[in-house]
Amino acid sequence: MTSEEINQEIERLKQPDILNLEQVKRFCAWLDERRKLRKPGRAVGESGLGKSTASLFYTYQNRAVKIPNQNPTVSVLYIELGGSSCSPLLLFKTIIETLNFKVKGGNENQLRERAWYLIKQCKVEILIIDEAHRLQFKALPDVRDLFDKVKIVPILVGTSSRLDTLISKDEQVAGRFASYFSFEKLLGVNFRKTVKIWEQQILKLPKPSNLAENQEIITLLQEKTEGQIRLLDQILRDAAVKALEDGIDKIDKSVLESIEGDYSLVAS
Repeated sequence: MTSEEINQEIERLKQPDILNLEQVKRFCAWLDERRKLRKPGRAVGESGLGKSTASLFYTYQNRAVKIPNQNPTVSVLYIELGGSSCSPLLLFKTIIETLNFKVKGGNENQLRERAWYLIKQCKVEILIIDEAHRLQFKALPDVRDLFDKVKIVPILVGTSSRLDTLISKDEQVAGRFASYFSFEKLLGVNFRKTVKIWEQQILKLPKPSNLAENQEIITLLQEKTEGQIRLLDQILRDAAVKALEDGIDKIDKSVLESIEGDYSLVAS
Protein backbone atom coordinates (compact mmCIF):
# COMPACT_ATOMS: atom_id res chain seq x y z
CA MET A 1 0.00 0.00 0.00
CA THR A 2 1.15 3.55 -0.70
CA SER A 3 1.44 6.06 2.14
CA GLU A 4 -1.64 7.84 0.79
CA GLU A 5 -3.66 4.60 0.80
CA ILE A 6 -2.49 3.84 4.35
CA ASN A 7 -3.57 7.31 5.52
CA GLN A 8 -6.96 6.85 3.85
CA GLU A 9 -7.44 3.51 5.62
CA ILE A 10 -6.43 5.01 8.97
CA GLU A 11 -8.96 7.81 8.50
CA ARG A 12 -11.63 5.25 7.60
CA LEU A 13 -10.91 3.29 10.77
CA LYS A 14 -11.49 6.45 12.81
CA GLN A 15 -15.05 6.78 11.48
CA PRO A 16 -17.88 5.08 13.41
CA ASP A 17 -19.70 2.10 11.93
CA ILE A 18 -22.90 0.38 12.96
CA LEU A 19 -23.20 -3.35 12.31
CA ASN A 20 -26.42 -5.32 12.46
CA LEU A 21 -25.20 -7.82 15.04
CA GLU A 22 -27.44 -10.48 16.58
CA GLN A 23 -28.13 -8.43 19.71
CA VAL A 24 -28.94 -5.38 17.55
CA LYS A 25 -31.38 -7.48 15.51
CA ARG A 26 -33.13 -8.66 18.67
CA PHE A 27 -33.29 -5.10 20.01
CA CYS A 28 -34.80 -3.81 16.77
CA ALA A 29 -37.39 -6.61 16.83
CA TRP A 30 -38.26 -5.67 20.42
CA LEU A 31 -38.67 -2.02 19.43
CA ASP A 32 -40.90 -3.03 16.52
CA GLU A 33 -43.06 -4.98 18.96
CA ARG A 34 -43.27 -2.03 21.38
CA ARG A 35 -44.23 0.22 18.47
CA LYS A 36 -46.87 -2.20 17.17
CA LEU A 37 -48.40 -2.70 20.62
CA ARG A 38 -48.03 1.05 21.36
CA LYS A 39 -46.50 0.25 24.73
CA PRO A 40 -43.46 1.96 26.32
CA GLY A 41 -40.41 0.14 27.62
CA ARG A 42 -36.82 0.48 28.75
CA ALA A 43 -33.51 -0.79 27.38
CA VAL A 44 -30.89 -1.38 30.05
CA GLY A 45 -27.35 -2.65 30.46
CA GLU A 46 -23.93 -1.68 31.73
CA SER A 47 -21.90 1.00 29.97
CA GLY A 48 -20.19 -0.08 26.76
CA LEU A 49 -22.60 -2.84 25.72
CA GLY A 50 -23.92 -1.10 22.59
CA LYS A 51 -27.19 0.47 23.75
CA SER A 52 -26.63 3.80 22.02
CA THR A 53 -25.27 2.22 18.85
CA ALA A 54 -28.25 -0.14 18.57
CA SER A 55 -30.66 2.76 19.19
CA LEU A 56 -28.99 4.80 16.45
CA PHE A 57 -29.13 1.83 14.08
CA TYR A 58 -32.90 1.52 14.59
CA THR A 59 -33.31 5.27 14.13
CA TYR A 60 -31.31 5.15 10.89
CA GLN A 61 -33.43 2.26 9.62
CA ASN A 62 -36.49 4.44 10.24
CA ARG A 63 -34.94 7.78 9.28
CA ALA A 64 -37.02 10.87 8.64
CA VAL A 65 -38.94 11.30 5.40
CA LYS A 66 -38.62 14.83 4.02
CA ILE A 67 -41.50 16.28 2.02
CA PRO A 68 -41.14 19.62 0.19
CA ASN A 69 -42.89 22.51 1.97
CA GLN A 70 -44.04 20.25 4.83
CA ASN A 71 -42.73 19.18 8.20
CA PRO A 72 -40.66 15.98 7.94
CA THR A 73 -42.20 12.70 9.02
CA VAL A 74 -40.06 11.48 11.92
CA SER A 75 -41.61 8.17 12.91
CA VAL A 76 -38.64 7.34 15.18
CA LEU A 77 -37.07 10.20 17.14
CA TYR A 78 -33.79 9.56 18.99
CA ILE A 79 -32.56 12.04 21.60
CA GLU A 80 -29.54 11.86 23.89
CA LEU A 81 -29.71 13.66 27.21
CA GLY A 82 -26.62 15.67 28.07
CA GLY A 83 -25.25 16.97 31.34
CA SER A 84 -25.47 15.29 34.70
CA SER A 85 -29.13 16.12 35.29
CA CYS A 86 -31.98 16.67 32.83
CA SER A 87 -34.86 18.91 33.89
CA PRO A 88 -38.27 18.96 32.14
CA LEU A 89 -37.20 22.21 30.44
CA LEU A 90 -34.04 20.61 29.04
CA LEU A 91 -36.01 17.55 27.93
CA PHE A 92 -38.39 19.69 25.87
CA LYS A 93 -35.55 21.79 24.42
CA THR A 94 -33.73 18.61 23.37
CA ILE A 95 -36.84 17.26 21.63
CA ILE A 96 -37.45 20.53 19.78
CA GLU A 97 -33.83 20.95 18.68
CA THR A 98 -33.49 17.31 17.59
CA LEU A 99 -36.51 17.83 15.34
CA ASN A 100 -34.49 20.71 13.82
CA PHE A 101 -36.66 23.54 15.10
CA LYS A 102 -35.54 26.59 17.05
CA VAL A 103 -36.43 26.77 20.72
CA LYS A 104 -37.13 30.55 20.67
CA GLY A 105 -37.12 30.81 24.46
CA GLY A 106 -40.12 30.33 26.71
CA ASN A 107 -40.89 28.85 30.11
CA GLU A 108 -41.41 25.18 30.92
CA ASN A 109 -45.12 25.14 30.05
CA GLN A 110 -44.53 26.94 26.74
CA LEU A 111 -41.76 24.57 25.72
CA ARG A 112 -43.87 21.57 26.74
CA GLU A 113 -46.69 22.76 24.48
CA ARG A 114 -44.28 23.41 21.61
CA ALA A 115 -42.59 20.01 21.96
CA TRP A 116 -45.95 18.23 22.04
CA TYR A 117 -47.15 20.21 19.00
CA LEU A 118 -44.03 19.40 16.96
CA ILE A 119 -44.14 15.72 17.94
CA LYS A 120 -47.66 15.57 16.51
CA GLN A 121 -46.78 17.63 13.44
CA CYS A 122 -43.81 15.39 12.63
CA LYS A 123 -45.90 12.25 13.23
CA VAL A 124 -43.50 10.82 15.81
CA GLU A 125 -44.51 7.29 16.83
CA ILE A 126 -41.64 6.24 19.07
CA LEU A 127 -39.26 8.43 21.12
CA ILE A 128 -35.97 6.84 22.18
CA ILE A 129 -34.50 8.71 25.16
CA ASP A 130 -30.85 7.75 25.53
CA GLU A 131 -28.99 8.37 28.81
CA ALA A 132 -32.45 8.40 30.42
CA HIS A 133 -30.90 7.77 33.85
CA ARG A 134 -29.96 11.47 33.75
CA LEU A 135 -33.60 12.55 33.96
CA GLN A 136 -34.52 14.44 37.09
CA PHE A 137 -37.24 12.84 39.18
CA LYS A 138 -39.55 15.77 38.46
CA ALA A 139 -39.25 15.03 34.71
CA LEU A 140 -40.79 11.56 35.07
CA PRO A 141 -44.43 12.79 34.91
CA ASP A 142 -43.60 14.44 31.57
CA VAL A 143 -42.20 11.16 30.25
CA ARG A 144 -45.37 9.43 31.42
CA ASP A 145 -47.51 12.10 29.71
CA LEU A 146 -45.74 11.56 26.40
CA PHE A 147 -47.42 8.16 26.45
CA ASP A 148 -50.69 9.02 28.20
CA LYS A 149 -51.48 12.35 26.53
CA VAL A 150 -49.32 12.73 23.41
CA LYS A 151 -49.93 9.07 22.48
CA ILE A 152 -46.40 8.18 21.43
CA VAL A 153 -44.20 5.30 22.64
CA PRO A 154 -41.32 6.44 24.87
CA ILE A 155 -38.35 4.08 25.21
CA LEU A 156 -35.94 4.81 28.07
CA VAL A 157 -32.33 3.75 27.46
CA GLY A 158 -29.76 3.81 30.25
CA THR A 159 -27.52 1.97 32.67
CA SER A 160 -29.39 -0.73 34.55
CA SER A 161 -28.92 0.27 38.19
CA ARG A 162 -29.37 4.03 37.77
CA LEU A 163 -32.37 3.91 35.43
CA ASP A 164 -34.21 1.21 37.38
CA THR A 165 -33.59 3.09 40.64
CA LEU A 166 -34.95 6.30 39.11
CA ILE A 167 -38.21 4.95 37.71
CA SER A 168 -38.89 2.84 40.80
CA LYS A 169 -39.46 6.11 42.67
CA ASP A 170 -42.66 6.72 40.68
CA GLU A 171 -45.09 3.81 40.83
CA GLN A 172 -47.06 4.96 37.78
CA VAL A 173 -43.95 5.37 35.65
CA ALA A 174 -42.50 2.04 36.83
CA GLY A 175 -45.71 0.28 35.85
CA ARG A 176 -45.72 1.74 32.36
CA PHE A 177 -42.07 0.83 31.74
CA ALA A 178 -42.22 -2.74 33.05
CA SER A 179 -41.22 -4.22 29.69
CA TYR A 180 -37.47 -4.14 29.18
CA PHE A 181 -34.67 -5.27 26.85
CA SER A 182 -31.40 -6.21 28.51
CA PHE A 183 -28.07 -5.69 26.72
CA GLU A 184 -25.62 -8.43 27.65
CA LYS A 185 -21.84 -8.77 27.55
CA LEU A 186 -20.24 -10.70 24.71
CA LEU A 187 -19.38 -14.17 25.94
CA GLY A 188 -18.13 -17.47 24.51
CA VAL A 189 -19.15 -18.14 20.92
CA ASN A 190 -20.74 -14.71 20.55
CA PHE A 191 -17.46 -13.02 21.46
CA ARG A 192 -15.49 -15.03 18.91
CA LYS A 193 -18.18 -14.48 16.26
CA THR A 194 -18.14 -10.72 16.86
CA VAL A 195 -14.34 -10.56 16.56
CA LYS A 196 -14.59 -12.33 13.19
CA ILE A 197 -17.29 -9.93 11.98
CA TRP A 198 -15.18 -6.94 13.10
CA GLU A 199 -12.13 -8.18 11.23
CA GLN A 200 -14.07 -8.81 8.03
CA GLN A 201 -16.44 -5.83 7.99
CA ILE A 202 -14.72 -3.06 9.99
CA LEU A 203 -10.96 -3.59 9.97
CA LYS A 204 -10.58 -4.96 6.41
CA LEU A 205 -6.78 -4.99 6.60
CA PRO A 206 -4.68 -5.95 3.53
CA LYS A 207 -3.74 -9.31 5.05
CA PRO A 208 -6.04 -11.66 7.03
CA SER A 209 -5.34 -11.66 10.76
CA ASN A 210 -7.59 -14.67 11.52
CA LEU A 211 -8.16 -13.27 15.00
CA ALA A 212 -11.15 -15.46 15.80
CA GLU A 213 -9.15 -18.62 15.08
CA ASN A 214 -6.33 -17.69 17.47
CA GLN A 215 -7.20 -18.70 21.03
CA GLU A 216 -4.34 -16.67 22.53
CA ILE A 217 -5.68 -13.52 20.87
CA ILE A 218 -9.27 -14.30 21.86
CA THR A 219 -8.20 -14.77 25.48
CA LEU A 220 -6.22 -11.52 25.41
CA LEU A 221 -9.16 -9.59 23.95
CA GLN A 222 -11.54 -11.08 26.50
CA GLU A 223 -9.23 -9.98 29.32
CA LYS A 224 -8.90 -6.46 27.91
CA THR A 225 -12.61 -5.91 27.15
CA GLU A 226 -14.50 -8.05 29.69
CA GLY A 227 -17.11 -8.60 26.97
CA GLN A 228 -17.84 -4.90 26.37
CA ILE A 229 -18.36 -4.26 22.69
CA ARG A 230 -17.34 -0.60 22.89
CA LEU A 231 -13.92 -1.54 24.27
CA LEU A 232 -13.56 -4.33 21.71
CA ASP A 233 -14.23 -1.83 18.94
CA GLN A 234 -11.70 0.67 20.32
CA ILE A 235 -8.95 -1.92 20.82
CA LEU A 236 -9.34 -3.56 17.42
CA ARG A 237 -9.41 -0.21 15.62
CA ASP A 238 -6.31 0.99 17.52
CA ALA A 239 -4.55 -2.28 16.72
CA ALA A 240 -5.47 -1.99 13.03
CA VAL A 241 -4.13 1.56 12.86
CA LYS A 242 -0.87 0.51 14.52
CA ALA A 243 -0.50 -2.46 12.15
CA LEU A 244 -0.89 -0.13 9.15
CA GLU A 245 1.52 2.44 10.58
CA ASP A 246 4.12 -0.28 11.24
CA GLY A 247 3.72 -1.75 7.76
CA ILE A 248 2.60 -5.15 9.06
CA ASP A 249 -0.84 -5.02 7.35
CA LYS A 250 -2.40 -7.44 9.86
CA ILE A 251 -2.97 -7.80 13.60
CA ASP A 252 -1.08 -10.36 15.65
CA LYS A 253 -0.57 -10.84 19.37
CA SER A 254 2.49 -8.59 19.46
CA VAL A 255 0.50 -5.71 17.93
CA LEU A 256 -2.26 -6.10 20.52
CA GLU A 257 0.24 -6.26 23.36
CA SER A 258 2.09 -3.19 22.09
CA ILE A 259 -0.92 -0.86 22.19
CA GLU A 260 -0.05 1.73 24.82
CA GLY A 261 -2.25 2.23 27.85
CA ASP A 262 -5.00 0.23 29.46
CA TYR A 263 -8.63 0.36 28.43
CA SER A 264 -11.57 0.81 30.75
CA LEU A 265 -14.95 2.49 30.70
CA VAL A 266 -15.95 5.27 33.04
CA ALA A 267 -19.63 5.03 33.93
CA SER A 268 -21.65 7.86 32.43
